[in-house]
Amino acid sequence: MLTGLSSIFWPVRVSGQTADYPFKSGEYALYGAYYNWHFIWIQSGEVEFTADTIPYKQQKTWRFKAVGKTFKAYDLLFTVRDTFETYSNYRTFQPYFSRRVVNHAKDHSVYQYSFDYTSGKIAVRIKDGKKPVFQASLPVQENTFDLLATAYDFRKYDFNKLFVGQKVPYRMLIDRQVDDLYFRYLGKENVKTRNGKEYRCHKVSVYLLKGDFFPEGEYMKVWFTDDQNHLPVQVETEILIGTVKALLLVTKSLKYPLTSQIK
Repeated sequence: MLTGLSSIFWPVRVSGQTADYPFKSGEYALYGAYYNWHFIWIQSGEVEFTADTIPYKQQKTWRFKAVGKTFKAYDLLFTVRDTFETYSNYRTFQPYFSRRVVNHAKDHSVYQYSFDYTSGKIAVRIKDGKKPVFQASLPVQENTFDLLATAYDFRKYDFNKLFVGQKVPYRMLIDRQVDDLYFRYLGKENVKTRNGKEYRCHKVSVYLLKGDFFPEGEYMKVWFTDDQNHLPVQVETEILIGTVKALLLVTKSLKYPLTSQIK
């Protein structure tokens, strides 16, 4: 666990978090994926995010899905075909099941997490290439989300109630463990995307521990729209193979108007 984050934060929510969801079933967002090459940002792929409500285990459930891929022109350099999928309780947001399929060049791995709230356990199954299958059981802790559900959960915060420099704790299941982490609120900043649109945004830096994707530290920066949607407009992060950026290109079926858009 990350030291310095006291357990007193849990399970109590930070006061800046709202009770309502700033997204609705049917929301779609497309992002361009850019890689930094000799100080030049090159669009090498795209990522699609969808949020839907479906029946799952006889419950109304959120299904979040993200699919990332490189363009065929860049597959010879480094192929990416990633799929993230999460099923969460519609009312409580508690996850039921999470699956992450990662294809990077010749590396293939599948991460699966099943949450059993009766037994209080998370069943972990990881198949990483030709390595033996890793299986384990982790205790269920309050407010634990996987990477994808965490991204949607961040949007519930009322950033106007946070002060610059404030650390906001969150708990995330990543790879083979659950960690208590935080994001830091950095204030307001305008962001211009590659299609010429500009948005007023709230900026945060996200602390992550070293894993299969990320180095340890506040290397991920996220800009959320300064409106009721709190939609990510830009994400910039250092990963183990360099620096990548995602910029918003297309949106559909947003819950609220994008009043943060300047032009």
